[in-house]
Formats: sequence, C-alpha cells, structure tokens
Amino acid sequence: MVRTRATIMDIARELGLSKTTVSSALSGSGRISDEKRELIQEAADRLGYVTNRAARSLRVNRIGAIGLHIPPVARSLAFYMDFAFGVTEGAVAADYDVTLFARGLTPRMAFQVDGVIAIDPAPGEPLVAALLANGIPTVSVGRYNGPGEERVQGTLEAHHAELQTQVLDHLLARGRRRPALLAIDDAIGSSWAVDTRRNYMEWCLRNGLEPRVHEVAANASPRDLIAAITQAVDIGGADALVCGAQGQAAQSQIVLESRGFSLGKDLDVVSFAGAAALETGNPLISSIDLAPRAYGKAATELLDAIIQEPDAPPVHRWFEGASVHLAS
Repeated sequence: MVRTRATIMDIARELGLSKTTVSSALSGSGRISDEKRELIQEAADRLGYVTNRAARSLRVNRIGAIGLHIPPVARSLAFYMDFAFGVTEGAVAADYDVTLFARGLTPRMAFQVDGVIAIDPAPGEPLVAALLANGIPTVSVGRYNGPGEERVQGTLEAHHAELQTQVLDHLLARGRRRPALLAIDDAIGSSWAVDTRRNYMEWCLRNGLEPRVHEVAANASPRDLIAAITQAVDIGGADALVCGAQGQAAQSQIVLESRGFSLGKDLDVVSFAGAAALETGNPLISSIDLAPRAYGKAATELLDAIIQEPDAPPVHRWFEGASVHLAS
C-alpha cells in the first residue's frame, strides 16, 4: 500500500504545535529556537513530509499564491507598506507567494491566485468586484460595500469605534471643547474613512460639541495640509486637531510649533492611524497604533483558513492587536 505523504497538519498534531509554527520552521522563517526547529524537522523526516509546491498544487488544485489589493491612492502611506510586509510574513508561514495587484482591472484579466486580501476597498471597486464575480476567495480588511459583497468570505476589522472614542474622551478630559477633524476626503471612500467621520460626529453629538470637519486628502501636499490647519485653528478656533490620515499629526505638530503653539498647552494633536515613532512614540501626540504588520499577518491567516475550508460560511473576525497611546 502506498503511504500518503504527511502534511504540515500531521506534523503539528504529532508535536502538539500550531500549523503556523511548523510551517515557519520548515520554511526557515519565524522566531523559532534552533532546538524546536530541529525537533520539527526530525518529525517531518520521520513522517515522510516532502515540501514540494508543484506536487502539492496538483494534488489540491491550488496555485500556491495569494493576491493583495491596496487602493492606488493610498499606496504612498507607510501603513500599507507595513501591512504588505505582514501579509508576506503570513504568506511565508503558510507556504504561499504573494502577488500585488498593482494595475486596475483590465479586459480578460486572469487571477492566478488561490485567494485575495483587499484592504480598505472602496465601494464598488472594479477589481474587487471582478474577483468576487470570478469566485476568488476574498478577505476584506474593512468592510466592502459593492457588487458581489455577499460573496466576501472573510472580513477583518479593528475596533475602530472603541479606539477612537477612547482618544476623543481623553481630549475631553483635558478640557478640549473644540476639536476639529481633519477627515480623509472621498478619494479613498473605505469603510474606515466613512466610519471615522461618523464616529467623530456621533461623539460630538453625545458630548454637546459642535462638529468641525475639514477634508484633507490622505496624501495631501504640505501646502494643502497647512491650508486645512489654518482653516481649523486660525479661522475655526479649534483647540485640538484630530488627524485621520497617517503622518498628518506629525506634520501638524511641525506646522503648529513653527507658529509658536505649544502642544499639550495651547492645542492637542491626535492621530487615528499613528505612524511608528513619529506619532505612536511621540509623547505630545495621542495616537492609535493599528499595528499594520500584525494586521497584515492576521489577514493572511484568515484567508488561509478560508482557502483550506472553501465551503465554510462567511466569517467576520476582529483584529485585537491595535492599541492606544495617550499624550500626557
């Protein structure tokens, strides 16, 4: 009788370890001790595990690659680069290559992937709609609202409303009664951008404050950002700036301090998507660290689970890795 080749799951069950740990050890990635890596390799040899992507792909009718779609307008933001690194890290652990969909939808476009992660998809994004129409297993990071949304098999979200409310409540506790939101304009149109504006508006209503919303592009030029800050602070009298796009809080700090304002005394500045070190590590800025690298890895783990069980019902999962850093 011909023995069936052992799988990563067989090794994981044999050793009482997770599939991710075994996969990382066998692929030479991950933070795993040499002793554990050697133990896993010995078990793989004993059980007859052979890493052969071509043979595996033929056996399970898979390609061995996953796709990643990032909104073109957002690709200049460091958050999405770090998220992509997290996706890659997760893909290596699960034995996939990663394809970045850098172009828009083209005629007769072929999707040579086992599944796709779409982060912050705009409503009706044509490429995402085409992926869903073609039956490609898709994980949406942030909700997708558009053609084929009922075919989305996995949705991953952070607790944005709770995190943002925590930061806004901190402003109120510091006596800030005129916080202005530098809201991402409609160019992205993701559920995160829409929810952020709604969360701010509802928070103002609950606390009897006048909403002060100023639209700014996610990749706004310094001139456009300065114009928005001038409108909010010099004209609107804001005593705090709440920045939606990553990096704009740190830029606002430079602008305000150059005008003689003292952060924490004259004004407070908040980032709803903190940039590492510049914002999440800045004691003068309250920020939300969305942990993009861990976020990307979590998205890959969700997609892999969906690919492994294609007939499972759609799943919504919360990402628990985000955190709040409050200015003192």
